[in-house]
Amino acid sequence: MDIVFCIIVFIMGTVFGSFFTLAVYRIPLGLDITHSRSFCPKCNHRLEFIDLIPVLSYISLRGKCRYCGEKVRIRYLVLEVLSGLVFLLAYLSFNMNFPFFEINKLVDFAAFVMFYVTLVIILGIDKENIKINKSVLLFGIIMQFVYILYLYISAQIVTFDIYRYGMYLILMLIIFLLDTLLLSKKGESSYFLQILMLLDYMLMCVKLNVFLFIIALGMIFALIYWIFKKVECNFSGKPDILLEQKSRKFGVGFCFSVSAILVVIINNFIIF
Repeated sequence: MDIVFCIIVFIMGTVFGSFFTLAVYRIPLGLDITHSRSFCPKCNHRLEFIDLIPVLSYISLRGKCRYCGEKVRIRYLVLEVLSGLVFLLAYLSFNMNFPFFEINKLVDFAAFVMFYVTLVIILGIDKENIKINKSVLLFGIIMQFVYILYLYISAQIVTFDIYRYGMYLILMLIIFLLDTLLLSKKGESSYFLQILMLLDYMLMCVKLNVFLFIIALGMIFALIYWIFKKVECNFSGKPDILLEQKSRKFGVGFCFSVSAILVVIINNFIIF
């Protein structure tokens, strides 16, 4: 029976993965992500339910739009499958013991899902636009704040921890105000300050020792990603000045977000 539930969790993850592709595309454009129906960005035809079944629709349509034949990027399929795997690994790491769920583990799993949703949308936008979306980050902070309140009410954390989270929120506010001030003066937000806000959010969500592992692995990912970008530019055949500009720009937030998801899942397996 647990195998059946594992399949259900995997399918649920692929549904979230399908939503992530929509959110990453629409949020930077200021488009609605909850009420507007999905559409093909090439022909603008509204997609029907049969076109939106995660994984299966991509395979059955051979990676093309049903209405105009435009090729759909394989990253949509990859993200859906990876998201399903992350949900499955998270479910197993929390040792949920279907069907005898414990309320605390259910809440912990829900908190992880919100953490994962926040980071995947952030890393997707950052990879494409080199920008940490503040509205998505705010969503993550609110969800984490609700989770912390639950832990406090259920006596799973002490008053000291509440003060610590309060300090993180104050630090977040200071960084946000500095970024807003810089935006008003120079007309552009500071990517460095955005990264600090992202790291501060991670501090709210994990313990300090886990956070340090996230930083270490994220820096390794960043180095690998930077090397990959340099190699990609060198084989692109573009002018040197464009190579230099492109090699300098890469999503550090993308690297830290991927690191955070991996480290948290591994840590859950160790703890639970």
